[in-house]
Amino acid sequence: MNTDIDRPLFSFAIVADTHLTGDEELNFEGGDDYASKLASMYDGVIARVNAMKPDFVVHLGDITDPVPTSTAFDDSAQAFHDASKNFDMPYYLVPGNHDIGEKLHPALPKIDENVSITKYAIDKYEQHFGRQRYSFEHEDCLFLVINSMLHNSGLVEEQEQWDWLVQTLSDNDGKRIFVFAHYPIYLSDRNEPDFYDNIDEPARGNLIELLEQHKVEGYYAGHVHNYFYNYLNGMHQFALPSTGIIRTDYMEFFRTPPTRDMGSFDPNKLGFFWVDMYADKHVPHMIRASDELPYRTHSWKSTGASVTMDLRMSWCDEVDIPSAWGLEIFERKHVRNDYPIAALWEMGVTDLRVPIYDLMNPRISERVKQLAVLGHRFTVVMLGLPNEARRAALLEHSAGIKAIEVVALFDQWLEFAAPLKELRRELKQGSDFEVYLNAVRPEVEGWTSHHGMHADLTDEVDWVLNQTELRDGVDGFVFGIRRDVSPVDGYAAIQSCLAGTNYKAMMHVPCVDMAWAAASSNDVAEKGELARVAEATLLARANPDMSVIIDNFVELDRGYCSCQGLVDRLYNPKDGSRVMTSLDKLLPKNLTNPSNYQTSQHRIIMCDSDSGHVLLIVENGTSSEQDTSLPESLSNQQGTLTDLISGEEISTSYSALSERIAGGHTVQSPLLLILNNN
Repeated sequence: MNTDIDRPLFSFAIVADTHLTGDEELNFEGGDDYASKLASMYDGVIARVNAMKPDFVVHLGDITDPVPTSTAFDDSAQAFHDASKNFDMPYYLVPGNHDIGEKLHPALPKIDENVSITKYAIDKYEQHFGRQRYSFEHEDCLFLVINSMLHNSGLVEEQEQWDWLVQTLSDNDGKRIFVFAHYPIYLSDRNEPDFYDNIDEPARGNLIELLEQHKVEGYYAGHVHNYFYNYLNGMHQFALPSTGIIRTDYMEFFRTPPTRDMGSFDPNKLGFFWVDMYADKHVPHMIRASDELPYRTHSWKSTGASVTMDLRMSWCDEVDIPSAWGLEIFERKHVRNDYPIAALWEMGVTDLRVPIYDLMNPRISERVKQLAVLGHRFTVVMLGLPNEARRAALLEHSAGIKAIEVVALFDQWLEFAAPLKELRRELKQGSDFEVYLNAVRPEVEGWTSHHGMHADLTDEVDWVLNQTELRDGVDGFVFGIRRDVSPVDGYAAIQSCLAGTNYKAMMHVPCVDMAWAAASSNDVAEKGELARVAEATLLARANPDMSVIIDNFVELDRGYCSCQGLVDRLYNPKDGSRVMTSLDKLLPKNLTNPSNYQTSQHRIIMCDSDSGHVLLIVENGTSSEQDTSLPESLSNQQGTLTDLISGEEISTSYSALSERIAGGHTVQSPLLLILNNN
């Protein structure tokens, strides 16, 4: 198992938007179904946070549901404190609009004591919850809490807070600084229009300028009950999900029917943040209420090489978010869906395959640049040679490009040789990305195509390797691994094909298929897909210089094509996502010498590592009676066996495992056995 030598300096948790209430009709102890659910889910969050043992907890506001002028406010505040006293560590509170009054906004009434932020509301908040703005330090880091409802209010307290913020930042130059607020500065674009869910101008621009000037590292907000991320000149801005309820309007991100009380209590979209602080960065993990997997990983702190994710489905959608109540009915609110990025980060994926279109579209292009700064690398695919505009886009994004993949018919390859040589010369100045050719094979039946060369088509492979004109134009070729070929077997065949050459391979491992190919048994299809994902992930770790692309990020559950997918259509993790998360966390950083064993029960892929042997065990999907069993010495060696879906661990040997499931019982999920180093 990975010992994760680089442990965090400390960790803390962040929660948001609990919306607890003490109203007689919305009783904290029971009564209204929503109120009791919110209370129960907050209790569950507290128990889980306590078990994880952070240094402290921050609550980002909307602590209660009634406004300060409500007769239920006092009881609601007490209900919150009664629940929160169960925290085993200090917790810090941030005022939210439900706690201290609404910000001024054209769609809301002007300042009055029934709705908006006022001196009365501020005093009421501070009476029950403490200061509306303050700072605290932990391990040489400075944390600032601000009242974001004051922005643009014109209240005396607005200027007082601004002066305090300027002075506090100036006094702490050189420290790592984090800001906690209720309102996000913006959701998708710093120049987006003012609306109910961001900070309006002119306060927005002034705040951005001040935080940039003092190199603030992180800004964390709540309010929208959904996940958002933005990178702004070194500052990471997150909006967090709620601990208990999902806002109706943002369910429009997902083109699929809602679940569980119209989506309000979907545990995949609720939860809290866990933040690990390192000497050079902080890594925030979204902890979903539904997530029982004991492992956490993140693309910002991945333990080693990972697969390249093919982003077949749109990953940077901009959605027109409607309002389900009486606000903002006069304007449109276009907001980017950041759940795809959240899902990728949960699996530790750093490398992404995108079409050239994503570099040409200004909105998506900007996102590509932001992710490149964070360490993501892009394989850019295009049909045919790039024109002038596409070459310009490639140059503009060269810092984040890992490879260029040119798709063409075989009979075009030789005429592409000279232009590709010039393209490499032009684009590789100051960058280190590679150029690959991908053979496209149009098929009449099904009007579809298959990726890349195939190692078993020896005539094609021999022809390609004999074309000397290609040697100066490309670094290598894309090889496709058909659904009836395991990734490990495909890898071995590719290595044999390219032996003795200087060419490199890019492996494309698709799981998308025609529905009737998998319709006989969804269970069999799912197990086969999980096995392919697990094998591909292992191969990527063992071959950091080779791109291993998998194509089943989002499930395809309609029409005549299908795949189980790593995540569902709401970008919630499925078993495939859990397999990748577990492998990213558990696999040693350095793996070598992958070898393949096959028994009547299993396929076993064994690799060497610095700490001993690592065995990936998947169900044998073939009817072959071939038995290339593990050597007895390895079969009987004790180790830690992990179910990659549940994270359950036991100490055992492969022979004991095999004996236990004999008699027709099969492995239900991929397993990882890390043998003890004797």
